[in-house]
Amino acid sequence: MNKNMNYKVRSFIGPLTLLILFLTVFACKPKELTVTYNFNRIPDRIWIGEDFWTVPVEDWQVKRGRIECNSNIQNASFSILPYVLGKRKGDFRISVNMGLLAEGTSKGSTGISLGVEAREEKDTRAAVYFGSGINMGINTEGYAFLGMSTKHLPENFDFSEFNIEVKGKYSSGILTLEMVLSDKEGNRVVDLSMEPDSEVTGIIQLKNNMQTGKSGIDGPKFWFDDLAVEGSKFENRPGNRFGPVFWTMYTLSNNILKLSAQLPPVGDSENKIVELQLLDNGKWTSVASGVIEDDARNVTFKMIGWDSQKETNYRVSYEYINSSGENQVAHYDGIIQKEPSDRPLRFGALTCQFHYGFPYSPLVKNLRLSRPDILYFSGDQIYEQNGGYPIKRQPEDMAILNYLGKWYMFGWAFGDLMRNIPTICTPDDHDVFHGNLWGEEGMAAPEGPTKGFVQTVRFVDVVNHTNCAHLPDPYDPTPIDQGMSVWYTSLNYGRVSFAIISDRIFKSSPTRVAAWETRPDHILKPLEDLKTIDKPELQMLGKRQEGFLEEWIREWKDVDMKVLLSQTLFANVATHHGTWDGYVYGDLDSGGWPKTPRDRALGIMRKGFVFHIAGDQHLPSLTQYGIDNYRDAGWCFINPAITVGYSRWFRPDEIGIPVSNRPAHGFPNTGEYKDAFGNLNYVYAIGNPGNYSNVSNRYELAQIKSSGFGMVIFNTADRNITIESWRFLADVTNPDTDDQHPGWPVTISQFDNYGREARAWLPTLKIKGDPDPVVEVINQTTGETEYMVRIRGNEFIPKIFSEDIFTIQVGYPETGLMKNFENLKPLSVMGQKTLDIEF
Repeated sequence: MNKNMNYKVRSFIGPLTLLILFLTVFACKPKELTVTYNFNRIPDRIWIGEDFWTVPVEDWQVKRGRIECNSNIQNASFSILPYVLGKRKGDFRISVNMGLLAEGTSKGSTGISLGVEAREEKDTRAAVYFGSGINMGINTEGYAFLGMSTKHLPENFDFSEFNIEVKGKYSSGILTLEMVLSDKEGNRVVDLSMEPDSEVTGIIQLKNNMQTGKSGIDGPKFWFDDLAVEGSKFENRPGNRFGPVFWTMYTLSNNILKLSAQLPPVGDSENKIVELQLLDNGKWTSVASGVIEDDARNVTFKMIGWDSQKETNYRVSYEYINSSGENQVAHYDGIIQKEPSDRPLRFGALTCQFHYGFPYSPLVKNLRLSRPDILYFSGDQIYEQNGGYPIKRQPEDMAILNYLGKWYMFGWAFGDLMRNIPTICTPDDHDVFHGNLWGEEGMAAPEGPTKGFVQTVRFVDVVNHTNCAHLPDPYDPTPIDQGMSVWYTSLNYGRVSFAIISDRIFKSSPTRVAAWETRPDHILKPLEDLKTIDKPELQMLGKRQEGFLEEWIREWKDVDMKVLLSQTLFANVATHHGTWDGYVYGDLDSGGWPKTPRDRALGIMRKGFVFHIAGDQHLPSLTQYGIDNYRDAGWCFINPAITVGYSRWFRPDEIGIPVSNRPAHGFPNTGEYKDAFGNLNYVYAIGNPGNYSNVSNRYELAQIKSSGFGMVIFNTADRNITIESWRFLADVTNPDTDDQHPGWPVTISQFDNYGREARAWLPTLKIKGDPDPVVEVINQTTGETEYMVRIRGNEFIPKIFSEDIFTIQVGYPETGLMKNFENLKPLSVMGQKTLDIEF
């Protein structure tokens, strides 16, 4: 019986094993991917579709059912995003029809780049801009090529239409590539083959005017059609797609939500309506709709009465024609976070995105792990060189598209963070195609970039709208010169109030004072009389923004701390520019000039115990400002650039600039220094770049050039501010001492931002009522507010700076309950008297 049972089992297992083996083999067989694009159903438009990315964006278009490239640059590229050659040893095929669109003034090439990857990481975004692969195609000099192999074309070859097909096949683990060139009648003209030295993985790019042979700029321009990719080596990575909703940015302030969504340049006949939807009890509900802005290609939503104490899922919905020519509804989702109210506010500070570090993956990872509650991009979201192609200043439509192509890189890198985190974003000089900007309140600059704006108002307004449309409404939206828009405003979040201003747009030009022959913004040696460059009519923030700040420092409802956000430091903390030996005595692009309006701005800021955060300098620093004496005003943190292009150093110790009161940490190039304009600066920490002369790895270069990001933690309970300056390749989860720049982290008190020493005191205030009231100290002789701040607790000793008579106002702006106490006389001894105040 046991034998029979054993026999039966064996008989059953035999065929079952074969069935399982067959199913296993069948299941493991690589899936054959087949995708074709003929573009016939896509309307004429600049943006090809979510499956592709073109560089430069403005030089490619769908036209008459095919792709046309009108670029004058070399290596203009058309990247396929979701279908990538993976590690699997499978076969594949790529085919595309091409043809000559225009000859250009020099010979050139077109074709396919195969297995395109960046050196630093296998990220599709990096591959698009920094990848290299195996090139194949034809050159109008009369030859076809595959890698380094070439074959002559027939003398009468017709470049107006042809087909390139490349096949990859494995045999005994060896990959062979075969390229076949066929003419417009389908006749096989040339075939080439090669065995690559290494594995072929990465994206596929179509190229216009590759850098081969004698090709140069303004080479031939080609069209492309009937693109096919197929084979088991291709992997489908749908997460690589980009668009049609590229990214969103939002702010939440005083229970008002503003959200902008960035879209591509779609066709004139396409849908322009975008919806904002919220998830409510498991169901998506449309709550607002908007029209895509014609030039900026974004849409903005505003919702008043937002419940800021609730986390809410949202999505932006847009119906469009996809890469296959089909109607599709795209949803881009994110989270409107609950506003922090019972814990410190974590503030991510970022600036200056020079493209060699794109997509900045190590930094983005560290930023995410740092758990910021809010982000601030202070300017230079683009540089003129970004994308690897030059700017176009005109015509106006083309200049705007050129800007947008570079702007889209910013969202491609940081969009996944910004969809879920409130984001403050402001433009700086490079965003408007200026190396430096002295805006002169919107003046046109037809003669050059040193006085006013070179680009048109329409262009500048696009930059303002793309960066700032989601910010709270401007304090005063009245346009400036030429009808140019403004965006300065305030934002309250997590019981911290932020003033968001421009220190460029209203600033006076150095040509108003430059009496030297070298460039007007650089002083190379000390001046005999600093008054010659500090004329009374000069402006830095402008009267309008100064008036705004005067009002803002008085607004303390639901606010514990105040922070000014601008683009640059209000001091000249750099000695060398551009190169190691590039000494500059004084830089009029810095916020250290002009001095009088600079001092005026600092005087307003310290009335509210304001901490300052800015970027621009490419040189991380932590400085306490001085107006009349060292350290008598507030502190400023210049966070690292995301990736430094133009380097700066602060090396006063090496060139004999006197220093006093070096901090206890003893790091060189720190302490009290007077700058070229007579400003008194206490430099507590500085992050000078190292020697990067022989560094080729993009991310290592960013690290050595002092790139990175800042994190500022506002502890509204104990009123402390902790400042962190992280390097590009830091490990924020397990940091060592070198992961931050020398001197960081630093913790200061909110009350350190009024560093002026007391000459006397007023009576100790003992308040019987709710803790943390707002106290205003008013000089009765001058009528001026000395300062206004929310105190911590119920006791406060006001310091004063003269022997005048004072008024104190104490109360709670949330309820409007305030009390005045006049004719208070100075006390020579702190705590000598007490003033009891009962609510």
